[in-house]
Amino acid sequence: MARFDPLDEGFRARTEAVNAYLRQWTVVGASGSWLEAHLMARAALASGEDRMVGTCVTPAEVLDLIRGYKERCLLVVVDSIAADHGEALVAQLQRLPQPPVVVLMVERMTWLQSTAYPIDQVDVLLHTHSFGSGVLIHGLASVARGQRYVDPALLSSLSAHSRANQPELTPREWETLRELVQGLANRQIAQRLGIAESTAREYTRSPG
Repeated sequence: MARFDPLDEGFRARTEAVNAYLRQWTVVGASGSWLEAHLMARAALASGEDRMVGTCVTPAEVLDLIRGYKERCLLVVVDSIAADHGEALVAQLQRLPQPPVVVLMVERMTWLQSTAYPIDQVDVLLHTHSFGSGVLIHGLASVARGQRYVDPALLSSLSAHSRANQPELTPREWETLRELVQGLANRQIAQRLGIAESTAREYTRSPG
C-alpha cells in the first residue's frame, strides 16, 4: 500500500484532523518550488478549505500577503523558500505588528544546526520525512495550546550535527532543547530547570 493512500481510513482521519486545526486560521502557504506552492493551493481548493488565502514562492510575496491581513495568520513554509531557508523572512515577519504563527517544514537537513534560527523563532519545526506519522497534527495541537513544537526526529539530527561540528552542546543546553521539544516556552523551561529566562532563551537561540 502506498504511504499516502487517499482511500486509507487512517490517512483520511489524519487529514481531517489537520483540516480541523487549519480552519481556525487564515492560512498562507509558501515554498520555493512552484509545483509545491501550486499543489498547496489545489489541495485547499479540492478539500473545500477556504481559509487558505494564497500560496507564495518568494519571501517578498509572503510578506506582501501577510501584511494585508489584520488577523493573525498561520504560515506553512517549506525551507526551499529562499537560499537562506527563510531566515531573513522569519526575522522580518517577527517585526510585524501581528507576526504570524510559523510552521517551518525542513526538507533538507544538511543546513540545520543547533545554532540555526528555527529553534527560537518559529512555532512549529517539522521534517517533511515525518509526514504520515501525525507530527503535523501534534504541531498544530501545540499551537492551539499556545506552545511550540519541534519534531523529535530533528532533535537527533541536531545532536548528530553538533557532534560533528564543534562546539558541542553542553548537557544543560541539550536538556533545554529537550524541554523545547515538549512544547514548553522559555519561561516554563527556565522555571523547570532553575535557570534565568534569558539563559533559556540564549540556549534555544544559539546554544554552544
